[in-house]
Amino acid sequence: MVDKKSSTKTFDHPEQYKTEKESLFDKYESEQNVDPIPMEDLNEKMQDEKDKHKSKDTSSSEKKYKNE
Repeated sequence: MVDKKSSTKTFDHPEQYKTEKESLFDKYESEQNVDPIPMEDLNEKMQDEKDKHKSKDTSSSEKKYKNE
């Protein structure tokens, strides 16, 4: 088993942005089998539902990975 404190993880944050901090999913054993819902994706989907004609004008993936 890998020591989580010593290994640096990126994109382990529920919001899927790079971080060096330990998330709640890493801190508690009961949360390790929980799949987080990325809030940016959820907000994007909710906006698409409101305005169905412009649903493909935006993409959370493009925003997330545009600087890499």
